[in-house]
Amino acid sequence: MPIHGYLLAIVAAVLWGLLYVLDERLLGAMSIYRLYFLHSVAGVVVAGAVLLAQGEPPASLLRISWPGAGPAWVLTTMAVVALACLAIFASIQALGAGRAAVLEISYPLFVAAFAWLLFRQPVEWPVMLGGVFIFIGSAIIVTWG
Repeated sequence: MPIHGYLLAIVAAVLWGLLYVLDERLLGAMSIYRLYFLHSVAGVVVAGAVLLAQGEPPASLLRISWPGAGPAWVLTTMAVVALACLAIFASIQALGAGRAAVLEISYPLFVAAFAWLLFRQPVEWPVMLGGVFIFIGSAIIVTWG
């Protein structure tokens, strides 16, 4: 397995950690919807600039269908990411960055469950066991932390 994949995952974890703390501060001054809008604008600007630099024509940026991923999959993904972002912002606002992050980090259990449920991908027992431990550990930290 390529080492750069591991490094990028660690960089992402570091940046998400920083982002949660920055978002907690911003959520004290603005609504979750305004923050979501600002995150979305930043994403559109960065991704659009990169795609344009790679030679994508501007009209292609609005396409919602690709081979193997029709409009229903793309629109469903867009709805899920919007709801997930709003939920985590509301969680950060209600619980603080630390507690929200501890609960949110239990997502590997749900990734494995949805991969099996939606695509019948095999779930290896170490993945499920690790996911259960993460979930239980998160609950313990939030309950008694």
